[in-house]
Amino acid sequence: MIKVNRIDIPEILKVGENPKSEGEIETTDVIDFFSDPVNHNLKYAKMGTRGHRTKSSYTVYSDKEVRKALIKMFHGKCAYCESKITSIYNGDIEHFRPKAGYTNSGEPITKPGYYWLASDWDNLLFSCPFCNQTNSHEIIENGQLKEIVLGKLNQFPLLTETYRLNSTHGGIYISDHTTYIEHHKKEESERLLVKPCTDEVEKHFKYNENGTISPNFKLNDFEKNKAQTSIRVYGLQRLALVQAREAKVIQIKAQLRRVEQAIENFNKYLDTSEEERTWFEGILRQELIELKSFTDKNQEYSGLAKYIITDYLGKAGFLTP
Repeated sequence: MIKVNRIDIPEILKVGENPKSEGEIETTDVIDFFSDPVNHNLKYAKMGTRGHRTKSSYTVYSDKEVRKALIKMFHGKCAYCESKITSIYNGDIEHFRPKAGYTNSGEPITKPGYYWLASDWDNLLFSCPFCNQTNSHEIIENGQLKEIVLGKLNQFPLLTETYRLNSTHGGIYISDHTTYIEHHKKEESERLLVKPCTDEVEKHFKYNENGTISPNFKLNDFEKNKAQTSIRVYGLQRLALVQAREAKVIQIKAQLRRVEQAIENFNKYLDTSEEERTWFEGILRQELIELKSFTDKNQEYSGLAKYIITDYLGKAGFLTP
């Protein structure tokens, strides 16, 4: 996982425009729908042109304009595990705060969820089905192969329920946004999931050469809890993903050896002719460029690559990239 900066909000999701965007119109309607407690356990039903609720539900967040923006922002990778998605799957448009209902650490689902954020640009991510949905996965635990159900789905754990946002806050999301933001900040202070577009993601995790991921040892107790919870909820220790990361480590280590060899050759021919020095300097530069390319944000598992390379360069006494 890496930190990803938000790009400009798609036109369809903008708030405060004249005329109102489709996103604001739908958000206003969904707030009105759930303002009636009778509807709290129901699926949102969009208001029709004749003043009656229809069978249609949320449509704006899945618009092709939104999907295209998310794919661009995340370089076609899952926001959580960094696996490339678009070559084999359309990808999921993920609601970081779940819209239908939420659960905290395996407890029963509470409804409604964060429905007012269904079309909120800051709440939308691009995800693979294995991180976003629940599926059975193999993991290695205590040296034993086992199969368990992993995936985020409706999970949104907080340290406590004291500041959990609810329908009362959803009701003022548009009408009194300033007050809403104050409550939102309080909930954020107890959020136990690392958010790719908000947090300093890289500081939360360390990667091992066998492809496993764990909380960074430099974290405080709350941050460690947050990192460990994220690993569990997003299913970042699932065996197939660990194996893919391990394969990437092997590629990186092979490139590191090529860099080492290029350095040796450059130093060996340092006092020879200018032509030879230039030749071996060019090779060294090219090998370093190749090494750094593993950390490009459009590459799979670039967070892993940055950690492995930085760790190696630090131990070897080189400046980090």
